[in-house]
Amino acid sequence: MKRVAGIGMLVFPVTVMVMLQACQSMELPWQKKSAPPVELLDETKQQTGTPAASSSGLAVSAKPRFQEVPVPEKAKEDLERSYVYESKDIQIGQMVYDIRADVNEVANFYLENCPAAGWRLESVNEASGGVRILFTKPGKRLEVSVETAGFGRPKRLILHLVPEGGKEAF
Repeated sequence: MKRVAGIGMLVFPVTVMVMLQACQSMELPWQKKSAPPVELLDETKQQTGTPAASSSGLAVSAKPRFQEVPVPEKAKEDLERSYVYESKDIQIGQMVYDIRADVNEVANFYLENCPAAGWRLESVNEASGGVRILFTKPGKRLEVSVETAGFGRPKRLILHLVPEGGKEAF
């Protein structure tokens, strides 16, 4: 009986040590480290229109609201928060989408696909877990915002397309 108790005394601490080690290596949602920064396209890739080396993994939708504004395929439009106006002379819109993808994946999707659609990258601003990217084309301006909506909820993607230069566009 003493021998069985002695083996139990050895097995129990070893089991506890293995379990503690496994728990320390697990990453719980509230323990996640901050997201890595968005990768910017370098000058040569931006000029040639070839995508960045790291692919976002998101496919382009076949039916975007505006042909020249790429939208991830799995983004679901929030029609109550979106508005679009298009005539032969002007395009204006704010399209709001929910998407279940990482903020950086969505940001990299736009950094890869907008230059291929003729947009020029002006700036990238990362703050508070979200990203704002500004693109321009002659006579147009596109602001892409990706925001977190809370733990376990989809990210909010906001595309704001306006004419560049105020008076000149009207």
